Amino acid sequence: MAMRREDEEFEGTTLNLSPLLMPVGSTVTADFHPLADFAGFGEYEAMAVADTGEDIAYLADGLAGDIAGYLAERPEISELMRSVPEPVDVAKIKEWLTVTSQGPHDGAMSAYLREASHLPGGGATFPGLAMALPPQMLIALVGWVEGKILEALAEVSDESTLTAVGGAWMNLMMLQLCIFVEPYLEEPTGPMNHSGAAEFHPFADFAGFGVSESRILKETGPLLEPAAGGVIALAYNYLLTRPESAKYFDEDAHLAQRKKTLKAWWIRSTTQPMDGKFHDYMSKVADAHVPGGGTHPHVVIPADLTIALMGWVQMRVMTALNTISLDPGGSYVFGTMGEPADTANVGRAWMRMLTLQLGILMEPYLSKK
Repeated sequence: MAMRREDEEFEGTTLNLSPLLMPVGSTVTADFHPLADFAGFGEYEAMAVADTGEDIAYLADGLAGDIAGYLAERPEISELMRSVPEPVDVAKIKEWLTVTSQGPHDGAMSAYLREASHLPGGGATFPGLAMALPPQMLIALVGWVEGKILEALAEVSDESTLTAVGGAWMNLMMLQLCIFVEPYLEEPTGPMNHSGAAEFHPFADFAGFGVSESRILKETGPLLEPAAGGVIALAYNYLLTRPESAKYFDEDAHLAQRKKTLKAWWIRSTTQPMDGKFHDYMSKVADAHVPGGGTHPHVVIPADLTIALMGWVQMRVMTALNTISLDPGGSYVFGTMGEPADTANVGRAWMRMLTLQLGILMEPYLSKK
């Protein structure tokens, strides 16, 4: 599968995914994250990420600089940055990109990620930052970085490669997020019962989810909405075969309701605007996962299981986007592969939206201290 760069020095460089046909050795272990296998991040996905490692290394300076520059200009984070003498270490961000792309994804990597993101006193941050970020800001920043990674991959990927390797990267980012937010996770005591939200997510703009992304979702959502039945069947066939999740579907009536709920979520996500009403809806979904919430108050879904499942979802949504492209008139159409840059734009909007949704689902589990 050909990779492409505009730079003559790298002209003709190719991404060799042939190792994906026959994994050698173990590049992903349970010590990296016990739910990596559940999320669908295994040897194939790790090798896909590793095969882009050289390209990410080539782009790492630019990516790290983009992240640092973006943070420097955001008003939401300016006061936090003033609280420490050297708030952003570009070299550390570059190091994180290199370690992430090279693997192996094992206990040493998870230890590195914790050292890079967990701060003294119980706070957490993004690798390369010196100040603690509020948990929802940290989640939003990961969503923004996901979009930047897709943009970078589009510079070096052809049409058939981008969604596959992009999906593997998105899954990996969710598993890393699961590690980043560990200091903020606590057992939920009960439903939040939130309602009347003014906006989709308080850090939506910080995550890079704005008018352009909303427009992309509005135009591409209806193209994916008809896939609801297949998505639900795929998701539940998977969830019922996994020991980590099967125990939460202990009766036929419960399963039927969960299927109905998931289908409603998919249809809403592909057809409804991301606004305060959607926040209220997702808050109700979050409440259904905690003690005393929903119609099955005894069912409590662990926070890390929800994050890992979002990694699985992001990977599969990213793969599905390879069927959406721009026609000559500038409208999104279904059935053909698009240009990498166009696919990255669509993927960026979807991944940031899904990550912000995850933030709402995590709210009952996040420390209020």
